[in-house]
Amino acid sequence: MLTKNRAALELILAGALWGFGFVATVFALRAFSPVEAMVYRFLIASVFGELIYLYFRPAGLPSMRSDFKKAFPAGFFLGGMLILQTIGLQYTTATKSGFITSLYVILVPLLNTLIFKTRSSLLNYALAFVALAGTFVLMDANVTDVNTGDLWTLACSVLAAGHIIYIGRITHKVDNAFRFNNFQSIWVLLLLSPLLLTQKSVNMTAPWEAWAGVAMLGLGSSIIAFSIQIRAQKVLSDSTASMIFLLESPFAALFGFLLLQERLSWFQAFGALIIMAASAMQILADPSSKTTGKQSQE
Repeated sequence: MLTKNRAALELILAGALWGFGFVATVFALRAFSPVEAMVYRFLIASVFGELIYLYFRPAGLPSMRSDFKKAFPAGFFLGGMLILQTIGLQYTTATKSGFITSLYVILVPLLNTLIFKTRSSLLNYALAFVALAGTFVLMDANVTDVNTGDLWTLACSVLAAGHIIYIGRITHKVDNAFRFNNFQSIWVLLLLSPLLLTQKSVNMTAPWEAWAGVAMLGLGSSIIAFSIQIRAQKVLSDSTASMIFLLESPFAALFGFLLLQERLSWFQAFGALIIMAASAMQILADPSSKTTGKQSQE
């Protein structure tokens, strides 16, 4: 049975993969438009995810037609989040986009309380604000000048919170987290593919570095990381999951330092330490009593 500590460790791994995804995105965007990069990413995730599942398919699983239907809202939230974030980046900076998107750490417990009347402790809100402060310091963000792109990104953070909450609500009804993630990727692909019609041309002859970036996004950030998220949220509370997701920021900084020669100031490094400390405290204080109720099938 999946324990809380193991779920937290797996979600930290997912955060590392999403953090590495920032570097992969840099490689991909050297040749592809944002729409092309996302469509190719989820095409790879959908095709290879299904091939992997069919090869290792567990015996005795029931029909997953209902899981395919359940995955539509997850795909809608995920695809919508990525599109809104991309639109916002046309008008705002990547730094501000990253910080505003991370507001989901506050929106998750707030929306759960407003919509589902779920209680959230003051400690959780305090740790969320501490983690947000760390993100602000890490990204050296300047949010005093609000523009159109910031508003698009704020809408992205709402959908990001919606995705986390929906996964938390539905995951105990999912027969297999890996297959459910495949369905989620297929829905994102179906929702985003029509946007290729808005492109003047479709690039299929990009350098290998760009294709490697897309492949890393499809295999690591989508197939592995999102499957881990769905599996981990079987036992972790939505608030704890959202806090651990913030670890992608320091991981992104680390991989940027190692692979892109990006450098952090001591002040920004202090922000990364704040995020990690707040996330660790949230894991230890997690009040979640969610259990799978059965042996994990993934």
